[in-house]
Amino acid sequence: MLVKFTFKNFRSFFDEQHLSMEASHDDSMQDSVNTKCQALVPQSAGILKSAAVFGSTASGKTNVLKALDYMKRVVQISGSRVQIARQNEPFAFLEGAENMDSHYEAEFIENGTYYRYGFVIRSGEIVKEWLFRRAERLTPVFSRDEYSLKISGLSKNAARLLSPSSSTLFLTVASSLNLEINREIQDVLSWFSNLIVSFSPRQDDLIIYTEKDEYLKEALAVLSLAGCGIDSLSLIQDGSYIDIETGHKIFNSAGAVSKIRKSRLFQDRQLYSDGTVGLICDLALILHALDTGAVLCINDFSSMMNIFLASHLISLFSSESRNERSAQLILTGGISPLTDKAFRRDQIYLTTKDEQHRSHLVRLSGIPGVRKSDNYEKKLLESALSSAGGIIA
Repeated sequence: MLVKFTFKNFRSFFDEQHLSMEASHDDSMQDSVNTKCQALVPQSAGILKSAAVFGSTASGKTNVLKALDYMKRVVQISGSRVQIARQNEPFAFLEGAENMDSHYEAEFIENGTYYRYGFVIRSGEIVKEWLFRRAERLTPVFSRDEYSLKISGLSKNAARLLSPSSSTLFLTVASSLNLEINREIQDVLSWFSNLIVSFSPRQDDLIIYTEKDEYLKEALAVLSLAGCGIDSLSLIQDGSYIDIETGHKIFNSAGAVSKIRKSRLFQDRQLYSDGTVGLICDLALILHALDTGAVLCINDFSSMMNIFLASHLISLFSSESRNERSAQLILTGGISPLTDKAFRRDQIYLTTKDEQHRSHLVRLSGIPGVRKSDNYEKKLLESALSSAGGIIA
């Protein structure tokens, strides 16, 4: 469960930004708040089950998810031959930014424990890394900088022997060792492996439909709400090849069904709208996330579907019965009526750009004068326009 993501000096963002899933003390839409882990985050009223980042084109909303996805990729492949730290993308519109620190930190709950893990990349090298856990208080598990490595339960001399190279996370090194902190290391790796960031529909995601027979039935029920004209779904799998076959009723001149026309989602791509392809792929990710308790991030979520369908899918994460594993949904999209139909103030973020091309991530509940009774779509549009030449106060 994500509590907060912090990053700086990445792509269109130069200043430090925070995407927090901590709920405010707001009595509206209480089904949007998970209070099971409230004791682990005592300052908040619980953890939000969903959040949205809205903004105009090129304002930086996609880059919020790209920063989170980059952090995940560093965690997963820092020990490989791929020099992932060198793929860091500092802010491009400030002289010298490429030699400044890029900061990535995630605060999350895994296996009933609160963790704060992060690292700093400078000039393509990992120069800092840390992990804290909270029991009664926040305590260090390990920390590292350019000169030293400190590990809970190990002497300085023993820790020095385990220092990784500047291209590798200590997290990666520690995962292969039998250390006292092994449980904490595995929790961090597990959380990142259960983080899903989707930027566009992928044929490979259809493999999720093989996990449970019920998934195709659930997907078909949602498609019927969408009015896609799809009457059946079946999985086509041959070795590594996978596709979805859809069935459509063909009517004769008397209005009776004469036959069923079948086609395949990716093989016959030209027959489907972008919205239909995106919806079927997103549904696979959504159903998987709900059953596994994953953190699911979907870029441009509502652009290809109607508002009522998008609201229905978001409501699945608020459902106690359908979301028993505490999954979370984070989405991006253009400013739309969806803001008023599906979210509270503390679930909504806005991205804007100032005159120096710096993107800023602003929480709607932090904008002065926004009340629960307001039209959020209107407020977002007003804020986006007023911040065109500067940062929202």
